[in-house]
Amino acid sequence: MKTLLKAGMASSVLALALTVTASDAFAADLGGSIKDPYVAAPSYAAPAAGPCYFRGDVGYSISQDPSVKWPVNNGVWTDNGSGDGVVTDDELSTVFVGDSVSNVSLENTWLAEGGIGCGSGSRGFRSEIMLGYRGDRKLDGEPNIYNPGPQPGDPDGTIPDPIDDPLHTSIQSYTLMLNVYHDFGNFNRFVPYVGAGIGMAVHDVDEVYFTGNPALTNRIEGNRDVSFAWSVMAGVGYQISDRAILDVGYRYIDMGSVTSGRVDSAGFVNPAVQIDDIAAHEIKVGLRYHFGGSDAGYAPFK
Repeated sequence: MKTLLKAGMASSVLALALTVTASDAFAADLGGSIKDPYVAAPSYAAPAAGPCYFRGDVGYSISQDPSVKWPVNNGVWTDNGSGDGVVTDDELSTVFVGDSVSNVSLENTWLAEGGIGCGSGSRGFRSEIMLGYRGDRKLDGEPNIYNPGPQPGDPDGTIPDPIDDPLHTSIQSYTLMLNVYHDFGNFNRFVPYVGAGIGMAVHDVDEVYFTGNPALTNRIEGNRDVSFAWSVMAGVGYQISDRAILDVGYRYIDMGSVTSGRVDSAGFVNPAVQIDDIAAHEIKVGLRYHFGGSDAGYAPFK
């Protein structure tokens, strides 16, 4: 009986010893013994912002008046000396009077852009790809004065009155630009920059119509054209936080050219309206938001 009691007591002591040893070992793994004060687990800190960012801008595009061309041919009477006193078909001809369109105006519009970019931090360079849209803007102009000339059966020497024929259409534009910038330094969170971009512009031209000329009642079909585009920029970023930068900037952008279609609403083929040097001065406000993580954290010239 005593043997069993001693064996039970020994077993209890051994079990208690094993328990204490295991507890000390577990505590040692946590950096101390079971008798050490409580040590809190290390807190997790989110990684700082990486060098790449999403960007969104809105702004106002102040259109420059483009160069517009549309040829005008006037009818003329050529006296063949028949002496019959009336205009005949063989006495009619046409003369080219020019293709320049004067008093051209293109409306201003709003713009919106979005894209993605990456920066180099203290080296000051960054680049981005941006997709933009400029809203519908009306275009007006005045081609050369049109004079249809005499018609068969008119008295010899008839010269009809010239007719004004103002031209009207509208344009919408999409751009895809690759931009490169240089940041000059961080001055109390303000980061001035300059930049340049190249890319392409897609223009949608609406139908072309004329007013004031009863001989030009048909509408010439619209068209979609792709053109080379380039731009120069300057502005300043304000660092709201490690991840967010408010951007206010100016841009001059040249979006190339576009032509209308040629077939009118009656099925006749006409000369195309040529619109060149589609350009604008633009003021933009946007937000650059950096994503990802970096051990050092991204901030221009931090």
